[in-house]
Amino acid sequence: MKIGGLRRSAAHRIACAVVAAEVRRLRDGDAARLPALDWPEDMPIGDEGLGLDSIEQLGALGALAETFGLDDDRLGTEPPARVGEWIDWVMAAQHTSDRQIIVATSGSTGAPRLCRHAVADLLDEAAYIAARFADRRRVVAMVPAHHLYGIIWTALLPGVLGIPVVVRTIGAALDLTAGDIVVAVPEQWLALSRIVRRFPDDVVGVSSAGVLDDRVATDLSAKGLARLVDVYGASETSAIAIREIPASTYELLPRWHLAPRDDGDWDLVDSRGARVDLPDRIDRTGDRTLRPIGRRDGAVQVGGHNVWPDRVARILRDTDGVADVAVRLHANGRLKAFIVPVDGRDPADLSATLDRVVADRLTAAERPKSLRFGSSLPRGEMGKLTDWV
Repeated sequence: MKIGGLRRSAAHRIACAVVAAEVRRLRDGDAARLPALDWPEDMPIGDEGLGLDSIEQLGALGALAETFGLDDDRLGTEPPARVGEWIDWVMAAQHTSDRQIIVATSGSTGAPRLCRHAVADLLDEAAYIAARFADRRRVVAMVPAHHLYGIIWTALLPGVLGIPVVVRTIGAALDLTAGDIVVAVPEQWLALSRIVRRFPDDVVGVSSAGVLDDRVATDLSAKGLARLVDVYGASETSAIAIREIPASTYELLPRWHLAPRDDGDWDLVDSRGARVDLPDRIDRTGDRTLRPIGRRDGAVQVGGHNVWPDRVARILRDTDGVADVAVRLHANGRLKAFIVPVDGRDPADLSATLDRVVADRLTAAERPKSLRFGSSLPRGEMGKLTDWV
């Protein structure tokens, strides 16, 4: 079934991911009791199926309404009792040309910002991608479909191509086969580069939501991955540009072009002429090619989440016994911290104190996994902060 361009199969996958994320939030991160996605449409929402209590069911309705721009005038006389009734509600609102999908930024601190995207624009993006992957026979999803990357690549794209989606988790058998397109994030690709001895013939990979290390890409290619595509984008823009490994520059999607700023940097301009901030400073390498060279807001990505090292450093610096702190992204994809204790403070004792601060005040993505102690922050000859091992 297709209404307003959004296929029911796509709405189904997105809705399941949205509800799962909401239930996880209500259960303080615990979604272990939920059945594995994607839930069949005849599955009961209550005790006999998903096991959502009345408060969780209300939360699910609210999350779906926010994501798809729904209201209660299209609900029935009784609250939804099965998964398919959620999908009915979503599809009933897809008949107008101005439908939107709303996603939250992946920031790890503060209230996430809501980003609105016209369904028509997202479908155009999926159609462009589909033309580049028309020979694929199955999407293997390792990312959820409530973030924009998952929405495009694991919900809309398979709908355009008319191919099935299977969900896989690293740590279980992948059962990949020729014709698969595997959709994952850089941390997952790193794990796969170590776990998979040899990929089957004709398996294509896609990466986004962070920087893909060139060494990881090389390892994946050496293990038989036929193609690896790196997608540059953001929650605010969706995909901006794509590169085919081993290319180092990204090619803009058709809806975008670059326009110069007064400060010598660049803005995105969409097909309607609207200017949009790029998330990064860029090196413009051609009329339609670019290379990101650093976040404008100082954020880094850890596990697909935006994290601000300066914020983490401020929290650690406020700890009793800490004189100064520097925080950076480690080569392993997690944060690391360099700690300068106040005079006379024992590093071992201070480390235990910092462990409590980290556990109490920082999210999982923000927590430094490596602490190094020294009498002063590492600096070069000109006094600029330098990296440390």
